Amino acid sequence: MELEIRGQNIRVGGQLNDQIERQMSFAIGQFESWISGVSVQLEDVNGPKGGIDKQCRILVTLKGGKTLKIEDVDVDFTAAVNRAAGRLGQVVSREIDKRREKKGT
Repeated sequence: MELEIRGQNIRVGGQLNDQIERQMSFAIGQFESWISGVSVQLEDVNGPKGGIDKQCRILVTLKGGKTLKIEDVDVDFTAAVNRAAGRLGQVVSREIDKRREKKGT
């Protein structure tokens, strides 16, 4: 599974980068054989103005071509990444269950 981490209007590195890698591994590591790529995009929407504007967008491309998208916004990137990753695990699991059911029919 290929993981790409990008920041828009922010620099992503060090501790935040490590945290994102751990969260992705925890959330979807068990589905790695079904996934061809993951892109995590972080953006400070309002820039230095502050507020609840730290956005995390996760795109997961499943083998076969379908792309799943999860977004979350919070006051800091850590919280946005944590919530988005939690929801991502559920969404990927449901999609894989649908594929398995379809295959078994």
